[in-house]
Amino acid sequence: MTRFSAIALVLFAATSADAAQKTIERTFTVSPGGALIVDADSASVRVSGADTDQVTVRMTARGSEDDLATTKLDAFQKGDEVNLVVRLRAKQGWFSWSSWDGDGHVEVTVPHRYRINVHTAGGSVELRDTIGAATLRTSGGDIVAKNVAGDVEAKTSGGGILANTIRGDVDADTSGGDVRLLHVDGKIRGQTSGGSVQCSLVGINRGILATTSGGSIELTLPGNTTAAIEATSSGGEFSSDIPVATTEFQEGHVKGSINGGGQSIDLRTSGGGISLRAAH
Repeated sequence: MTRFSAIALVLFAATSADAAQKTIERTFTVSPGGALIVDADSASVRVSGADTDQVTVRMTARGSEDDLATTKLDAFQKGDEVNLVVRLRAKQGWFSWSSWDGDGHVEVTVPHRYRINVHTAGGSVELRDTIGAATLRTSGGDIVAKNVAGDVEAKTSGGGILANTIRGDVDADTSGGDVRLLHVDGKIRGQTSGGSVQCSLVGINRGILATTSGGSIELTLPGNTTAAIEATSSGGEFSSDIPVATTEFQEGHVKGSINGGGQSIDLRTSGGGISLRAAH
């Protein structure tokens, strides 16, 4: 049975036919442990966890009146799962968001313990203060995840990625921006084709991979970290504040162990230096 305490659908039109706004607001009562699924042709998405048993949704699209007349904003519930849909449709068929002279925004509050799955074809994605696995994907914007307890997958084709204070594994991949994976208590994987990679680990090493084709790599570790390390750079030097017992050392390539060896740390760059830092 669908449960929601309030529904509001409002269309605001300015005096000009070229400036209009469509907004949908809904509130669903759920149990913690459910899931939010966002499927958007294009929109910026912001999700925040709170001490609540409700999912509160506000979805907005702005553009011409003609475009908004055929734009679909929908939010519906299946048990403890809430689905949000943004569809951009012109009279002659489906268009990408780039054919619009407009924008879209989705803002959601969920219970702290809630799984998150967001896919948008164009826009930024931001997630804060949730417990549960999170998948965050966009084809054209930045991704930010902060204070998340659960595995995080973040992928974008055209922006930077920031994950800060994550208690779980992090898998981050971008084709066009910097990757910063900070204060991660879990396995770390960060890859970019066009920027730098900065990572910092808390807790034990469960495996770290950092690669870039166009920037530097900086990795900060607790002093007692154990690891088998391999670092390869085609465009810079290797430096370390942490003792590394090397088994191979030549220009552009270092292989060895930290504190006797352990899970692998693999660092590779084609366009910058590699540095290891000791956490303070």
